[in-house]
Amino acid sequence: MANAPFHSFTFTLVADKRPRTAFRMKALEGGMYELHVEKGSASNPTSQFTREVPVDVAQRLKDALQDIGVFAWDELYGDTAAPGSRRWSVSTVFKEGVFSVVSKGGSDVPPGFDDMLEELYRLDFPRPEGAGKGTGAAAGPGPGSGSAARGFQALPTSIGDLAAFAAGGDFSGLDPALLQQRMKDEVSRMGPAERKRLIDMLVQSGMGTREFWEDFFNNL
Repeated sequence: MANAPFHSFTFTLVADKRPRTAFRMKALEGGMYELHVEKGSASNPTSQFTREVPVDVAQRLKDALQDIGVFAWDELYGDTAAPGSRRWSVSTVFKEGVFSVVSKGGSDVPPGFDDMLEELYRLDFPRPEGAGKGTGAAAGPGPGSGSAARGFQALPTSIGDLAAFAAGGDFSGLDPALLQQRMKDEVSRMGPAERKRLIDMLVQSGMGTREFWEDFFNNL
């Protein structure tokens, strides 16, 4: 893919004796990326999901990781007080067979590690149970009626969730206050073309009117 932000980005984590979890975003032909998340051993994984995302999503991830400092991390980090409690690795291939950076470690992690995880959670990497997601009060009326009758209370909590929702996912019961909080940073980094594509997708899914979504994003 010409002008691709990277060829692939892969993150794997084994934490607190839980099964291995892996995240991968890889360039495809035609200006798209494959986003894949799986659990279990490398030899016998269970796929959580695989979907395609536009190059804008990969570019936004690369920019965020660069700001965090991920591409400047050391190659190896060790263990501290609890050896063996966590194993992780990060691999970014910028140009296949030409240039890549790899970091891995145990309980020791580099500065910005949690910030990197937050970026991956926004793309539906599974958040550990009991970590991060709170609950809040409802944030007002739904995005309309008729085809949008699923209601504002069913909105997902990230841009990645929005894509899955529009494709038919079931996100009933998720909190709209969290949607606004978690989407704010993501939407603020979108260009006009990417924002228009997102609105088109939401309108086509029957999830509210164009006027609602334009007002919603403008007010974030």
